[in-house]
Parts: sequence; C-alpha cells; structure tokens
Amino acid sequence: MDNQKINLITDNKKIIAIVAAAIALGLGAYWLLSRAPEAPPAEEGATQPAGEQPSAGEPSEAPSAASEAPTGTPAAPQASPISEEGKVVTPAGEPVKLNVEPGSPEAPQQSAPLEKKDIPATAVKITMSPSGISPDVFTAKPGQAITLSVTADESQTHVFKFDDPSLSAVAVGVGPGETRAISFNAPKAGEYVFYCDVPGHRGRGESGKMIVK
Repeated sequence: MDNQKINLITDNKKIIAIVAAAIALGLGAYWLLSRAPEAPPAEEGATQPAGEQPSAGEPSEAPSAASEAPTGTPAAPQASPISEEGKVVTPAGEPVKLNVEPGSPEAPQQSAPLEKKDIPATAVKITMSPSGISPDVFTAKPGQAITLSVTADESQTHVFKFDDPSLSAVAVGVGPGETRAISFNAPKAGEYVFYCDVPGHRGRGESGKMIVK
C-alpha cells in the first residue's frame, strides 16, 4: 500500500512537471511573437499618399507661368504693355507686329475709352475733327516706344490709320468726344503718312505725317 502511494505521488509530480513545461513553452512563444520586427519602411520611389507635403530637402515644383511677373506696364488701361526695355509686347511677352490686321492678337491693342486725367503725360495727343488733324506732324526716333492718344471731336466718329502697310496694325477708332490710346515702337527712319479712314474725311484734309529720324 505504501508503494502504491509513493507511485501515485511520483506520477502526480510528473504530470505537474509536464504542465509547467507546457506553460513555460507557451509563454516563451508569446514573448517571441511579441518581439517580432515591425514592417520595413517603404522603398525609395514609392508613391506618396495624396495630400502629404514633400519632406524637407525635396525639391518643390517650379511656379506656373500664371504666377510669373507681368511682362510690362501699359501706358493706358487695356493698351498693350511696354516692357522695361521699352518694347511694346503682347500679354504673352512677345513683341507686337505692326504689319498685321488691327486688333488681331499680335497687333498693338488700343486702350479702353479714357478720361482726360487718364491720358498719359508722355503721349502724342492727336485731335481729329472736320477741320483736320492736330498736330499734323510729330517726330520720333527709330525703335522709340510711342503712345498716341486720339480724340474725336464731339460731332463725328474718326479712325486713325497709317498709309504705309508696315504700320497697318496701328489703328484707333473713336466715337464722338471719345479718347483712346495705342502704343507701338517707331519703325525705321522715314516719313509715314497718317489719316482718318472714315470715307470722305481724308479728302477734306484729315491727314498728317510722322517723321522718324
């Protein structure tokens, strides 16, 4: 009987030892799993999530053309800009062309109607009326940026134009009592006739000339 008790106690100790070993193994496995390394960082060149800003040191995108500085300053509202170098240019910064159709995108643009206070101080001030064009002569230097302000008398519409095809784009139409302006660079040396393009007006004396020298 004593031997049976001893054997039972021995068996119980073995069972307890096995259970303890199993528990120890389970705890060890849990500890190892909890220490598993985190996922590696994304490889270089991976797509950046939308909305995230570039990190420090990354080059930023170049500004768009719309944010660039203006190409020049117009002498009058809505007239073509004049660059710092004295060139009359389109809104895109290209030199205007003087031998194209008036009002076309490449041509110098006439201004909006101007109040007397808005007429540029440096403008050549042209007045057109049944008695003629005043002044009927003005001078300029080759390449000089010229701004003409053209004013119609109170009774009639007038259209200022040059006779020479090389200046066909320089044209200004004004209603009765209206003033508009246009800027352009003077052509090569020579004399250039201007006139009113309304039928019958040139024949009654509405003409003059620009002398470039």
